[in-house]
Amino acid sequence: MEAGGTEAGVSAGTGAGAGTLARGLSILRLFGPDQPQLTQSQIAEALGLPLPTVHRLCAILVAEGFLSRPRGERQFQLGDQIARLAGAAPPGPGTPGAVRAALRSAAAATGESANLATFVHGEVVYLDSVAGTHLLGPRAEAGLRVPAHCTALGKSFLAQLADAEALRILGKGPYPRRTAATHTSWASLRTDLAEIRRTGLAVSVEEYEIGLVSLAIALPATPDGRQYAINVSLPSSRATDLPAVERVLRSAAAGLG
Repeated sequence: MEAGGTEAGVSAGTGAGAGTLARGLSILRLFGPDQPQLTQSQIAEALGLPLPTVHRLCAILVAEGFLSRPRGERQFQLGDQIARLAGAAPPGPGTPGAVRAALRSAAAATGESANLATFVHGEVVYLDSVAGTHLLGPRAEAGLRVPAHCTALGKSFLAQLADAEALRILGKGPYPRRTAATHTSWASLRTDLAEIRRTGLAVSVEEYEIGLVSLAIALPATPDGRQYAINVSLPSSRATDLPAVERVLRSAAAGLG
């Protein structure tokens, strides 16, 4: 009785706004581990909607961050707003449970916060975070965006790209200066990226914020091309044994890889 009454109420009282919302949610429900990417034609066929309607709805979802479409691609995928609302990572480097377990292990072993992030339109987007054991320490909520040129996570992503592609994403600069240690030119950043490619480890020592140190490692890209990385961040006052933090981070990355 309740289900039937609710359905009838929605059917009878649905206005244009509610109808658009319902169709938008129907589009989002199509995506999943077995269908991480879809074209507008595939969405239209699955939902029985006209292609112009799907085009309009997808444009709205992209503008609001619920869908994304890599530059030059025809296929859409779930956007970072989905991760922010869920407070956990979407299917990617292993299962969400495995990722959180790895973050918890890294946070427990180092006493510092451990995070998972992805790369969206040239920015780092945090997907999950586990706080360390210290009362004072960096905090990052799911959905937080930070620049790529001055963060360990961002540099770990950029180092996975060819120089030409990284330069296309960032532009020639000068890049915004956050601190005296920030890379503001491509020449300076390019040297750093070459070292990250050699070692597999990205380090930011007060490049993004005074008093903040971060180590990051990129995970292997998923079959659909999505990029993920994990990091450990800590105050510079406690950054006295970075090799030990590096060992923990590498172990966590190897487990997820």
